[in-house]
Amino acid sequence: MLADVLTFAASWNLAHPLLSYQVPAEFVAEAQIGQLVAVPYGERLVEGIIWELRSGEDVDEEEEEEYFYEVEVDSLDETVSGTALRPIRSILDREPALLPYQMTLAVWLSDYYVTALAVVVQAMLPPGLVQRSQTVLRLVTENLSELEAGQGASLRIQALVGLLLSEGEINIVRLKEMLGPKRARELLKEVHSSGLIEQEAELAAPRARIRTKRIVRLLARDATLEQWRSRTQERLQMHFQESSDYQPVNTARKRPEGSGKKKETLLSPWSISREEVSTLVLTAHDKARLIAQRQLAAVDLLLHDTQMQSHWTPNALCKASGLTDAQLNRLVQDRIVTIEETEVRRDPMAGRQLPTSLALELTPDQQNALDQILENVRMWERMSERGDDESAEPSEDAEPLPILLHGVTGSGKTEVYLQALAAVIAQGKRGMVLVPEIALTTQAVQRVAARFPERVAIVHSELSTGERYDEWRRIRAGEVDVVIGSRSALFAPLPDLGIIIVDEEHEPAYKQSERRPTYHAREAALILGQILGIPVVLGSATPSLESFYRAVEERRYQLVELPARIGAQMPLVEVVDLRNELHAGNTSIISRRLQEELEKTLQEGQQAILFLNRRGTASCILCRDCGYVAMCEDCDVPLTYHSTERLLLCHYCGKQHKAIRFCPNCKGSGIRYFGLGTERVQETIQKSFPQARLLRWDRDTARSRHAHEQLLDRFANREADILIGTQMIAKGLDLPGVTLVGVVSADIGLNIPDFASPERTFSLLTQVAGRAGRGKEEGRVIIQTFNPQHFCVDTASRHDYHEFYTAEIEARRRYRYPPFRQFVKLTYSHENRHRCQNEAMVLYEKMSGWIERLGMEDTDIVGPAPALTERVRNKYHWQMIVRGPDLARLLRVIDAPDWDIDIDPVSAM
Repeated sequence: MLADVLTFAASWNLAHPLLSYQVPAEFVAEAQIGQLVAVPYGERLVEGIIWELRSGEDVDEEEEEEYFYEVEVDSLDETVSGTALRPIRSILDREPALLPYQMTLAVWLSDYYVTALAVVVQAMLPPGLVQRSQTVLRLVTENLSELEAGQGASLRIQALVGLLLSEGEINIVRLKEMLGPKRARELLKEVHSSGLIEQEAELAAPRARIRTKRIVRLLARDATLEQWRSRTQERLQMHFQESSDYQPVNTARKRPEGSGKKKETLLSPWSISREEVSTLVLTAHDKARLIAQRQLAAVDLLLHDTQMQSHWTPNALCKASGLTDAQLNRLVQDRIVTIEETEVRRDPMAGRQLPTSLALELTPDQQNALDQILENVRMWERMSERGDDESAEPSEDAEPLPILLHGVTGSGKTEVYLQALAAVIAQGKRGMVLVPEIALTTQAVQRVAARFPERVAIVHSELSTGERYDEWRRIRAGEVDVVIGSRSALFAPLPDLGIIIVDEEHEPAYKQSERRPTYHAREAALILGQILGIPVVLGSATPSLESFYRAVEERRYQLVELPARIGAQMPLVEVVDLRNELHAGNTSIISRRLQEELEKTLQEGQQAILFLNRRGTASCILCRDCGYVAMCEDCDVPLTYHSTERLLLCHYCGKQHKAIRFCPNCKGSGIRYFGLGTERVQETIQKSFPQARLLRWDRDTARSRHAHEQLLDRFANREADILIGTQMIAKGLDLPGVTLVGVVSADIGLNIPDFASPERTFSLLTQVAGRAGRGKEEGRVIIQTFNPQHFCVDTASRHDYHEFYTAEIEARRRYRYPPFRQFVKLTYSHENRHRCQNEAMVLYEKMSGWIERLGMEDTDIVGPAPALTERVRNKYHWQMIVRGPDLARLLRVIDAPDWDIDIDPVSAM
C-alpha cells in the first residue's frame, strides 16, 4: 500500500504538495486518510497528513518518477535524492486529524488564496499539535572499546563523546549554538566517519498534549472490602487493649517563652500531625494502631468520594487521613485501593454555573425566519437523497441558497439561531456558530451553553494551548453538539455538521490578514456549506455591502428580514453638532446635551455606555514652541499618552517611553497633550460625576479573555453605572440596564482614505446605538460630531440601513470598488526603504507585463506606493493593489514569495 502524504516540511512546494511513502505491513490495518504520521524527509523525521491511500500496483514506472524529490538536509547542507519509496515511520494518532470535508475545504483555501496546501492545513490544526523535527546524536556503545584502545579518534570527537557520556544525547541545534554552524558541520562530518556516534531523526514532544493526574480509587468492593474492614478493626481493637495505658512520649509542644501558657500535651493520636508522628517514641502497638486508624479513615474518605463523584490524589488523601506514602502503597499491594492515571480536561467554562434556558415564544417575524432556515435544511436533505439515488429523476426544485438574516438590533436573531440549532440537533446533526470578537464570545457562549448544557465547545485564540487541544479532541470525538468561537472555530473537526451560523457577518475580524492563508471566515463558511450540502446563515443588523448586494441584486443569497425589535422601540437618536458647542463656549469633550442625559440616567438608576474608538488619554504630544511631535522611533506614528501608567505608548509596536514635560528638541516647556482617548473620557466623566461608578473596556484594560468576562459580568450585574470603551463594546452585547448611549466622537474613522471607511463608520454607529433600550425602559442615543450632514451619520441616526446601502453601493459601482471588482493587496516589507521601493517597481513591471500577455483588459494596478503607515516595527512597507474582475490567473503566474498577498482585503490601507 502507498500513502500520499502532505508533509509540513515541504510547505514551500505549491506544484507538488504530496510525497509518496510505503505503508509498512504493521500499519496497513489502521492507516486512514487524514491521520497524522511521522515520515522521513531527507535525514529528518517530519510530520505529515495521509492525503490518499492506494495500492502500490497502481503506480507505473513513468508515474513513479513524480514521487522522488530532492530535499535539503539541514544538518549537512547537502542535497540527496531518493531511489526508492521510504516507509512511514509511525502513526502519531489513530484518529484522523482532518475529516474528509476539511480536506476538501483545505484544497479550496489553498487554490483561492494561493497558499501552499501544507500551510493551510497547519492553520487548520490546533496550535501545539504539529511537532518540530529534530536530530540528536547518541553514542554507539558497542564501539566505545575502540576509543578506549586509543584508535585514532580526534580530540574533538573525544570531547563530544565525553559530553554524550554525561548527557546521554545532544540535539544538533544545540551543537550548532555551542560551536557555530561552520565548526558544527565539520564535526558532523567526522561523526559520520568515526563510527562512535550515531545520528537519529526524531520529533520533539508536542506542546499540545493530554494532561493527566494520579488518583486513588477503591479496588476492593462488597464482601472483600467488608472482610478487610473487619480484620483491620479487630487488629485495631487488639492493639488498643494491649496498649490501654498508652501515653505518647515527647509530645509536649513548647510555647515561646513569656507567652504565659503552659506546655500542651497531645493525648489523641488524631491530633498528631504526620511530621510529629515520625518524631515520637511509640511502641509497636501504638504504631500499628495509628496505621490501622488512618487506613480506615482513608477508605472511608474514598467511599464518600464514590458517592460524591469527586477524586482524591495520593498527596491529598495522605494529608487528609495521615497516611504516609509507604502506608498508602501497602493498601495498593493488598489490592484494597489502586492508583490510576486519569485525564484532566482543561475546561474554558470551568467555574461558571449557567442556569438552563428554555426556548422562548417567537414573534411572527422570528417564526418566519426560523421556518425559512428549516425549509433550507429540508431542501438540502432532499438534494442529498436524490444524489444518493442513482435512479432518481432530475428535480425542478430550486437549489437552496445561503440565508442572509438582516435583523435590526434587538430583533431576536439569537433566539432564531438557538431554535434552528435545536431543530438540527434533534435530527442527529450538529451546529457551528461563529462570532467575530472574543469580547462577544463570552455572552454568546453563555446563551448557547445555557440552552445546550454540557454539549458546547469553545474555540478562539485566547484559550491556552492545552484548552484548545482538549476542546479539539472533544469536538473530534463527537462529544459536543455545538461549536462556538471566532474565525478559527470554522476548522473544528465536527462530525455530522448540519448548520453553520455566522453572526455579525459584516465584521472585518472574520478576515485574517496577518499571515497566510488570508482567508475570510464568512467566504470559507459558504464554501463549506456547499461541500457538505448544509444551510449557512449569515446574520447582522448591518450586513456587509457585498452580502446585501449578493442577496438583493445577484439573488445568490436568500434575504430574510426582522424589521422590528421585540417588546421595545428602536432608541431615539439625537445628533449634536460640536461646532455649535464651541460657538457656545463649551470646550469640554462632553456636550451639554449629553451631560444632561447622563445626569438623568444616573438619577433614574439606569446605566449608560460612552463609546469612543480610540484608547489612551492624548493621541498627539506637541511642542507649541518648535512644532516637535513625539513619534515612535520604530514606526511612523505619533505616540499616545496613557495617563494611568504615565507612559507614551506606540499602539503599533508596543514600545513604551516615559512621559515628557520639556521638549527634547528645543528644551522648552511648550509640550502639550492633544487628542482624545478613552482614558481622557474616563477622567472627564469622573470629575463631572464623582459619585458615578465607572468601568473602562478597551485593549488596555482587557488583555485576556478573563478580563473580558470580568468586565462584562461586572457591568451586567450593575456593579457600574457608566461603561466607557472602544469598538469591542459596540457590537452584539445585550445589556437590558443600558438606556443611554453616547458617541463621544463620530468623526474618528469617517474620513480615512479607504474604500470601506463609510461602511465601517455606519456599522459602528448603528451597532453601538443598538445597545440602548433593550430592556423595559426607552433608549436614548446622543451622537456627537463635527459632520452632522454626513450621510453615514444621518442614516445611522435614523436606523436606515436600506438608504445607506443604496447610496454606498452606487458609489462603489461608480468607482468600481468591491463587489464590482476583486482587490488583491500586495505588501513588501524590509528594513531598507530603497530595497522596498526597488522590489515594488520590479514586481510592478512583471505584473504589468503579465496583465498584457494574459489579455486582462479590465485589470489595473494602483501603486506601488508607501503604505499609509510606511514604517512599522522598524520595517518599511510598500504596497500595490491589483484590481480586476477575476485575478486568479494572474496570481498563479506571478512569483512573489517575499510579498504578503492579501486576497479580497477588507481595507485598502
